[in-house]
Amino acid sequence: MGQLLVLALVFFVVSTLFSMIGMGGGILYVPILLFAGFTFKQAPAISLILIAATSLAALFNFWRNRKVDWKLALVIDPPTDIMAFVGGYFSALVPESVLRMILALILMIAGTLMLKGGAKKEAAPRPAGGWWLWHRDFHGEKYVVNLPLVLTATALIGIISGMLGITGGIIKLPIMVLLCGVPMDIAVATSTVMVAVTALSGLAGHAANSSIEWSTGLILALAAVSGGLLGSRISLKTDKTRLKKVFGVVVWLIAVKIIWRLASG
Repeated sequence: MGQLLVLALVFFVVSTLFSMIGMGGGILYVPILLFAGFTFKQAPAISLILIAATSLAALFNFWRNRKVDWKLALVIDPPTDIMAFVGGYFSALVPESVLRMILALILMIAGTLMLKGGAKKEAAPRPAGGWWLWHRDFHGEKYVVNLPLVLTATALIGIISGMLGITGGIIKLPIMVLLCGVPMDIAVATSTVMVAVTALSGLAGHAANSSIEWSTGLILALAAVSGGLLGSRISLKTDKTRLKKVFGVVVWLIAVKIIWRLASG
């Protein structure tokens, strides 16, 4: 019980800090659980409980402010959700060393995106060309979605999210903003919806093939949601650019530590 309380405090702090820069802490949930002694058979499912809870809590505010492009989410998210279930279901068949290496690589990508500022620069919508380009007009904002490219990318994100128990939002955001020209505020809100559904799909996959430590997950989810709500309230007072770069370095160091442990043992 003592370790669980310490973990709850850690997740509260992580969620608070990451929500201050407009992100969830889902990219760090699994590494923290692994360092705390949980196995790769336990950690992803617990992490997905936390991600689903924090995303659903954040969604209310986005929904109220009409920032969620529901039609965009309904079109590009199903491949993610289906593959998240598949990834969660078959994760037990993948050697733990392989899962740890994939996790380390994803952390490196996420850390690099944070160091570079992630998806800050909004790309102009691509010109009209073919049937595969979907032109969206959402509350006066116009953008173009390359359906084959985006659907393929989101399907791959789903497999990774379900298998590793991490959020795919940090990868989906650059896809929507840089490849489709979706405005940042709409992309963040819409990504939150998709991350919540993806987490629930991945969790269902884990539940179908293994037991889940629900009590641990729910206690930690409560801490993470509380931290997320606190961080979102005080976010206006922070230097988001500098803080995001600091977290980028931290994520990289965690990735290096995972690889070091694999190499040494």
